[in-house]
Amino acid sequence: MQSNAIFQYKQQSISTMSRGEQLVLLFDEVIKNLHHASLLMKQEDYTNSEKCTEKCKNIFQYLSSVLNFKYPISKELYDLYYFCNQQIIRSEIRRDPQLLDDLLPLVDEMRDTWVQAEKLVHMKK
Repeated sequence: MQSNAIFQYKQQSISTMSRGEQLVLLFDEVIKNLHHASLLMKQEDYTNSEKCTEKCKNIFQYLSSVLNFKYPISKELYDLYYFCNQQIIRSEIRRDPQLLDDLLPLVDEMRDTWVQAEKLVHMKK
């Protein structure tokens, strides 16, 4: 019963977020899972590491799918998301956590960019 209430609370809080806040939340999830995947890979726990990398790939695929290509920046974002997915796949194939560690600063930067964009949107309101 309590887990259902927690789930409903999470659903409600997400549904009341702005799109920018939701994007930041998605990037937070990617960052968390990249960290976990890297640690698990270093421990040679490849099964659980791949569960984390799968979540990251799914998020990047989702982000790619919702881009509106009438804006020129969408192509650049698509290329970034594609690169991230390819880097994650390389790390899985090579079982190389360093590839995930190298990806983290880029994902952090993308997240911070969305945080700044969200602040600008709120300042204009």
